[in-house]
Amino acid sequence: MEKLQKELSQEKEYAIILNDMSEEGNFVPSYFHQYRIDRGEKKEVRPFVEVTEPFYKKNEPFLGMALAAKTPDGQVTSTPFPNGYQYVGNPEYGRWRQDESGGSFWEFYGKYMLISQVMNWAGFGMNRMHYNDYTTSRTGGRPYYGPNKQYGTNGAVTKKQKPNFYARKAAKMSGAQSRFKDKINRRVGRSKSSFRSRGMRFGK
Repeated sequence: MEKLQKELSQEKEYAIILNDMSEEGNFVPSYFHQYRIDRGEKKEVRPFVEVTEPFYKKNEPFLGMALAAKTPDGQVTSTPFPNGYQYVGNPEYGRWRQDESGGSFWEFYGKYMLISQVMNWAGFGMNRMHYNDYTTSRTGGRPYYGPNKQYGTNGAVTKKQKPNFYARKAAKMSGAQSRFKDKINRRVGRSKSSFRSRGMRFGK
């Protein structure tokens, strides 16, 4: 991550998103991350890279979220947050509008509407209160998962957007359970065999 941030340090803005992650191997597992680099409207998905187990475990809750970002005003953060939030409040991308109840919500300009669609904001909204919660979490160095915790590995939006990840995870768990069951059956089989052998000796 530090290497990526150093590579992007001269960019006006960027977001490093945990696009996918994978754990390979059973007895000596290896851990991999795939990052997507967003630079404004330009998006680049990088190949999987191997990461350490502590780094993988540390970032395991943040699938689909930005692990680090730099905003146009030069602020750099390494506190995970839902990708797309970095554009909120930037007049280049949209504006705050008032709703009928007197509250305010963020509206992207037409060419950036895809951002809100990707983040499924139509379902959960992005009002000023949610944004204030996000800035409070960021200032305090705490990851932010959305007002209903809908982002991140356990979030409803992420589960909808990353079906392949959860299918792989389910298959891996099923395989592990099957191997564990086979191991137990083999042990029970050996125990029964040993018991029968001892029983035959007692009968002599």
